[in-house]
Amino acid sequence: MLNIKTYQDFAKFLEKKLKPQGAVFAVGITAFMRFFPALFLQNFKIITFKDSKDNKVLEKYAEIFCLKKRKPGIKLRFSNANNLLRNKTVRNYISGYRGNKILFLYRSNNNIQNAVKDLGVKIIANKSKINKIFENKANFRKVMDKVKIKPIFGKTFEFGEFNSQDYKFFKKKYGPKFVIQLPDFMLGGGKGTLFIKGEKDFKKFKAQIKEGKYKGKILTVVNITKFIEGISCSVVCCATKYGTLVSKIQRQIIDIPQIISPKKGNGLFCGHVFGPEFSQQIVKQSQEIAAKLGRYMYKSGYKGIFGIDLIVNEKQNKVYSVECNARYTGAFPMLSMIHLKYKIIPLDLFHFLEFLEIPYKINVAQLNQMYQKSISGSHIVLSNTKEHSLKVKKELEVGVYNFNAKNKKITFKKEAIFYEDLVSDNDFILVDGVPKKGAEIKKWSRLARICHVLFKGDILKANGQLKPKYMQIVKAIYGNLF
Repeated sequence: MLNIKTYQDFAKFLEKKLKPQGAVFAVGITAFMRFFPALFLQNFKIITFKDSKDNKVLEKYAEIFCLKKRKPGIKLRFSNANNLLRNKTVRNYISGYRGNKILFLYRSNNNIQNAVKDLGVKIIANKSKINKIFENKANFRKVMDKVKIKPIFGKTFEFGEFNSQDYKFFKKKYGPKFVIQLPDFMLGGGKGTLFIKGEKDFKKFKAQIKEGKYKGKILTVVNITKFIEGISCSVVCCATKYGTLVSKIQRQIIDIPQIISPKKGNGLFCGHVFGPEFSQQIVKQSQEIAAKLGRYMYKSGYKGIFGIDLIVNEKQNKVYSVECNARYTGAFPMLSMIHLKYKIIPLDLFHFLEFLEIPYKINVAQLNQMYQKSISGSHIVLSNTKEHSLKVKKELEVGVYNFNAKNKKITFKKEAIFYEDLVSDNDFILVDGVPKKGAEIKKWSRLARICHVLFKGDILKANGQLKPKYMQIVKAIYGNLF
């Protein structure tokens, strides 16, 4: 049995690597978002769609099967794991492996589970029916009640009841500003959340759903909650047989109009700031929420990584739980890379130990103290903010760059992708789907993502927008690509 207490225990895995009973096939549209477990797992392979520049760099850590490289003319109707796993070329690649086959997914669903039935694979992801218990925003309110977590004041309305009421009705109950959550719209990144700041916003939303649909999705229920002033935050957790491991609170970067189109909605995910410091009261509340929820999730059959979105009100020293992301979250692999820099055991390790059923032993309280260690770093996801597709005119390399504040230009320094390679606050890393010359970046879709940018420190102003220097860096990156 593996007895894991210190980072040195994890470092042994980095040297020798754990040996699962078969090959692990990670699936993702870009290779970067799935590469990290290759550092501690043998026989780790990545199946990806995009033929981006960082694939060459990531091949140092894992075998990469790129569908777009094998079939340059191929187009997927939707860029997701389900369509990748239904592709004949991908299926032949997996089937060609003669040993045990293990599939590592960001998130599973019924379509994927049906698609891989005949491939004889073991899936490292929780089943869709378990995910939905916690990811559905209406169900989550019921779960919070069961585990004695006080939710934000609000109610789940049947769609017909909601649709029959006007702005004054909800204003009287929840105040002039309130939040609409759409439980039927189970997409990450805030795409099913709307902030209603006045009657104009409410009427606009009502006009969008007059046919009982929102962005093509039929609505059955609507959550309405009071608008809580505070900082959008989250914690990453790992539900294990010994209890719930909980990361340091991370600040969410949302609604930055220069890097994501505001026409997509409100509360749109753009990245994280890792390591902001909060009072002991706030930290304790976040850990208590995670422990209660994680315990219930594990007893319900869920295990491994999940995330909890929070609102932190520092004036009141109060933490409010908003929703649960029962899956790998957008904090990965960046959080794991930050942990690696600060000699903290990455949460991924315990996710894989649980699913691979490798015997291990840990002290949850001791590890959770480790996760409160001071850390620093940020990341943002750049995307096409225009109302039309963009063509990449000039290539940028994958790796570390330096920004010159005087002439506003960026200079490539070296090929590297880890946070420890960032020396100053003027340094940044380009990685994750960095496009080649001639590539087309779609508008407002999953293929609108351009790449990730990693930074050494905190890049946000108090109001949640980017500090001027980092806004200039973003502008320079766009200018060099398009």
